[in-house]
Amino acid sequence: MEKIENDTPNEVEVRELRVLNRGFSLGEYGERWTKLERYLFIEIYNVIKEFYISASDENIQTFSSESILLTLPVNSLDRSLIKIGHRSRDLMSAAEGLSKKQISLKKLDKASQQWGFSFLSMFPEISYDPSVDKEKMTVRIPNAVYEEMVPIESYCLLDLTLLAKFNSGNTVRLYEIFKSHAFRKKITITFEELRKQLGFFKDDIYPSWKHFNAQVLKPAVAEINSHKKNDIEVFYQKRRSLPEIEFKIKTHRKADYKNIQVLNLNEPINDRKLSMIQAKYIATLLSICDKNVTYKINKKEMTEWIISDLINMRTKQGDDFDFKHAMNAISLQIREGKYEKPYSHKHLLLDDEKVEFEETTYQAIKKLEMENDYEGIKALYSKEVIKVHQFGYILGLN
Repeated sequence: MEKIENDTPNEVEVRELRVLNRGFSLGEYGERWTKLERYLFIEIYNVIKEFYISASDENIQTFSSESILLTLPVNSLDRSLIKIGHRSRDLMSAAEGLSKKQISLKKLDKASQQWGFSFLSMFPEISYDPSVDKEKMTVRIPNAVYEEMVPIESYCLLDLTLLAKFNSGNTVRLYEIFKSHAFRKKITITFEELRKQLGFFKDDIYPSWKHFNAQVLKPAVAEINSHKKNDIEVFYQKRRSLPEIEFKIKTHRKADYKNIQVLNLNEPINDRKLSMIQAKYIATLLSICDKNVTYKINKKEMTEWIISDLINMRTKQGDDFDFKHAMNAISLQIREGKYEKPYSHKHLLLDDEKVEFEETTYQAIKKLEMENDYEGIKALYSKEVIKVHQFGYILGLN
């Protein structure tokens, strides 16, 4: 919730805001969305975010490396988005639509002229049984989807009050897209890119700019601009014969971003305390490794080793530190049975220490080099250590 002053003096309006992963919002989806489908998606997303920032886990039933099962309290949903007397029917229709949503990737290989493809169902299980629990819907999300949802390192901020007022799913979707670019004064999107972000993949759905502009874009922009005092105003133009559409976005009401909590895997680990998302990432990785190794993993002890290595790697790499990259290297060492102690305690040097050649370090790097584990070497050793121990060529390898 955020309190925003109204035009009327001494009157305060409460507007509910939602943070959405900018990359996920700008993604291409296999089908277009209705207004209620998109609203439910945003609320599902919010449950996951609240869980990961440790704000609330009351709506999380189970969490594992395979999926998240969460509940969505139906009584807390915005009633202005659901027709009076038709809540059950509207929710069922929206849930059915969500169950068919998928992330689609299709690519034509130029050499073979064969199509490559990947289709991932976003919500394989959505259920509501009022005879068991009339207060909650349950939703299952596979790990490949929720891992794309988080972390949120760049985001857009949506006003649920506006979402309730918009008349169509196209307007809601375009509002998300515009809000994802609201930090820029000017953006350029091709006609085809915009069609796909709205879910119009089939050639016979608004194939021409003339019809798309008249029936989708123009009315949606007009609707968004009719509420400009509460958020943003959009201007656009498209020159003839050019595929690009140029948009200008003006923000009329700025939110206080200082109070917004977002997810970031690369945030510093202060006093050896992990954030919820970092802790869950490590716990999930160790659970996966535990199923794929022949020896028994002491997860508690290994977590402490990993924290030591992550802290030291961040110290050495600074802004170039990549949590996922570091964890991938550690994961490989665990699965190969080589992660027997925190490497940072022996191999990673502080900035003010002089790097000297050590035979034990040379042999350790040499062993990894013979196994072609170049990424592991770069993750575990600083550039200075690698160079001093005569493996400088590895730094230039992709």
